[in-house]
Amino acid sequence: MNQIARIIKFPTKASAKKRPRIRNIDGVKYFSPKQIKLLRRTVKDQADTGKMTHIREWMAIDLLASSGLRVSEAANLRCEDLKLGYGESKIFVRDGKGLISGHEVIPDSLKKHLKSYLKWKQDRGESISKDDYLFIGQRGPVTAQALQQIVKKYLKQLDLYESGKSAHALRHSYAMDLYARKKDLRTVQKQLRHVSIQSTLIYADVTDEEIASQVKNLYQGR
Repeated sequence: MNQIARIIKFPTKASAKKRPRIRNIDGVKYFSPKQIKLLRRTVKDQADTGKMTHIREWMAIDLLASSGLRVSEAANLRCEDLKLGYGESKIFVRDGKGLISGHEVIPDSLKKHLKSYLKWKQDRGESISKDDYLFIGQRGPVTAQALQQIVKKYLKQLDLYESGKSAHALRHSYAMDLYARKKDLRTVQKQLRHVSIQSTLIYADVTDEEIASQVKNLYQGR
């Protein structure tokens, strides 16, 4: 064996498997920030009419879009899971994917909306005791399937719906926007409650929007 061969150490298959691999973002269904704003504005305008159904729908859409919760997690929320006291802005997610529970920090705008929604429920005579579900319909607790249908209804109304691009795409959109702010994968991992950073790496790929902003006016005036 010559000297060069002794110095160079080629990676084995075992070591190669340990390397984080960023998957292509093209495989992720998500909405652009402009589309999310359009969706939110549309649902909020409906809620401003004061109709009970629309008020619940706006709370559901705002919660999913502003927190990145899975629909099953949102449907499973109890009133005691909302940590909205002084100096607190969190949601406790119980039995998430893989039966993993944990807290998630929420923005002040969502905290304000949740507090307002709880007051609205109370004013209507709905119980907001610690074991009561956040979303209650005429037949009892609102199911994950019902929340999915709410999202799908508005996406179709706005001509944004595609097969396989519905409620869960709001979670992806939240993660994409969160990562774009600071490029901090650890924050995204904690907020999404991913056990492994490997699951979060998918959001680190370059998006079409980022590429478009960088190639805009390229070579113009040269």
